[in-house]
Amino acid sequence: MNEKDLVALWNDKRRQLIHAQLHSVIALSVLTALVLFGAFAVAPTIVSLFALLFLVTVGGLGVLSQFAIIREAKSVVEELGAHENTGAVAKTIAASGTYLTLTQALMAVFSIALLVVFVLVAFL
Repeated sequence: MNEKDLVALWNDKRRQLIHAQLHSVIALSVLTALVLFGAFAVAPTIVSLFALLFLVTVGGLGVLSQFAIIREAKSVVEELGAHENTGAVAKTIAASGTYLTLTQALMAVFSIALLVVFVLVAFL
């Protein structure tokens, strides 16, 4: 692939990553509102368990799709890095591999932390 196609693919991966986060953000917003209004304090345990399973399912699927997008973006970074005489945008993208790895790690840490916080708030 040429530089222009790779930059376009990179932009497409960034767009996909943003869209992949939307359903998780919406679900998290709804569950956060329910927690803040005390809905789980008076709800039966089964409702809290359902909310927890919902959060795990939506969040898990979201994270998995985001990891796949990041993996594909890493291949774009590698291919751009192999090209010579690239423009400034391509050079910047080619230098982004470390940030992609860091993003993946932070996503995993934040997902686990969010799950732990939700369990503590909803069940204690």
